[in-house]
Amino acid sequence: MDFKDCRSMKVVLVAHCALNQNSRLARCAELPAGVEELVAGLLKRGIGIIQMPCPELMVIALDREHVQIRSALESRPARAALRKLAGDLVYQVKEYEACGVKVLGILGKDGSPACGVGHTWRHEPGPGMGAFIEELAAEVRDQGLKTEISGMTDSDPQAALEIVDRWDGGGA
Repeated sequence: MDFKDCRSMKVVLVAHCALNQNSRLARCAELPAGVEELVAGLLKRGIGIIQMPCPELMVIALDREHVQIRSALESRPARAALRKLAGDLVYQVKEYEACGVKVLGILGKDGSPACGVGHTWRHEPGPGMGAFIEELAAEVRDQGLKTEISGMTDSDPQAALEIVDRWDGGGA
């Protein structure tokens, strides 16, 4: 199939809550809706956005205040569900790449017990990956993909855009 029309042939995967703060834990939203500067910046650069599923919502619940999130994500059934979500995303990455769409990378949510990349939350904040990003990174590696994964914060969308520009060979 020839996908050579007006599309940019570039996409990036983005943590769910960067596009939808309503998925965040109660009293943890940083913005009313989403990271507008990130979305606008990606669209201005001609980069499509793949919204990753919210692993905490999908595996625990929206009202998850009653649980210790990282512990809940470490259970055997939760890890199996996270692996399934990761496998579904990697399938999408492979489909895009098979059709010539460049998957620039994956933006996780630093500080998240699920989607942290450089730092996460276990019983307190610290270095390391969130439970979902661990599964996603393993699936990317196991499938032989070279897709980069980096963390972002809602408070610094410019840094996230700089990462995407680097992935895109210098950017817009």
